[in-house]
Amino acid sequence: FHFNLHHEDVGHTLIFGPTGSGKSTLLALIAAQFRRYRDAQVFAFDKGMSLMPLTRAVGGDHHEIGAEEDGRASLSFCPLADLESDADQAFAAEFIEMLLVFQGVTVTPLHRNAIAHQITLMAASSSRSLSDFVSGVQLRDIKDGLKHYTIDGPMGHLMDAEMDTLAFQSFQCIELEALMSMGERNLVPVLVHLFRRIEKRLTGAPSLIILDEAWLMLGHQVFRKKIREWLKVLRKANCAVILATQSISDAERSGIVDVLIESCPTKICLANPAAQTTSMASFYERLGFNQRQIEIIATARPKRDYYCVTPKGRRLFEMALGPLTLAFTGVSDAEQIRTIKTLFQAHGSDWPRHWLSLKGETDALSLLDC
Repeated sequence: FHFNLHHEDVGHTLIFGPTGSGKSTLLALIAAQFRRYRDAQVFAFDKGMSLMPLTRAVGGDHHEIGAEEDGRASLSFCPLADLESDADQAFAAEFIEMLLVFQGVTVTPLHRNAIAHQITLMAASSSRSLSDFVSGVQLRDIKDGLKHYTIDGPMGHLMDAEMDTLAFQSFQCIELEALMSMGERNLVPVLVHLFRRIEKRLTGAPSLIILDEAWLMLGHQVFRKKIREWLKVLRKANCAVILATQSISDAERSGIVDVLIESCPTKICLANPAAQTTSMASFYERLGFNQRQIEIIATARPKRDYYCVTPKGRRLFEMALGPLTLAFTGVSDAEQIRTIKTLFQAHGSDWPRHWLSLKGETDALSLLDC
């Protein structure tokens, strides 16, 4: 059995399954295997730190947005840094307008003209922070509306930098749990900015975007629109999008589940003992499953079996992971995550060797030397 996300040139994939059924391990293995392709890029948005061990082990960058290190924000952003092209300036204007809407400002043509004028002026300058924008724009309600995101407001530590401190690597994982606790008027602008930066890196190299708990994003119209767009156009940029969730009810409430099902030829269902209940069965039927296939999902073994559906066929498969792979893709409990953080701080890039020794995986440790 040769597992491949792609059907022809489309790799967009939906992953459904209840908590504890093995979703995090599957996502980590897919991300690890994708690195076999020359110049591959992986951009993952995680919740719960499950992708942190793999990211650190392969030398990627892992960041917890909104979490503080030594009393300071681990990352800070400059959303107006790129103003060279007309497209960049149009995005910047829409971004400023979005911030104002989140702060309850009714944006009028007068506001849009003032925003566009200030962005044009900033394009000729090297000073492009949000504070620079606020100091230059003339309308008082724009100044007041943006204060929340400047150094004078609660989000300034994240959004009002002179330049982005995030330098994207070929394997990049963003942990969102801390940011999600800040509410959507803080979550949405940060993700919109990050999505824009990722889009500018999609130049044809094989790329993978992983959205764990994607339905938390699809609950907001800004992300519904963005993901619709991604599913339509990213194929041309040689990029596949994986949307994973443990909540089928959230998928139903997203309002665009039919679009997602149609746009994602590959679907992976995790073991779900409740699959044959009336409410669950109706959802699987929408995916095109018959009663026998729903029974397979209901009787599959959690954390062992995965049901893959593509236009070419359907198959229940097991990943059969060895100890070395499991040591970096099968880690999710809080105590192990804390241990890995401690080892990384103490030993840097050599932490995997100490982690395997701690777990008593001597055979896996020898494989690490190969």
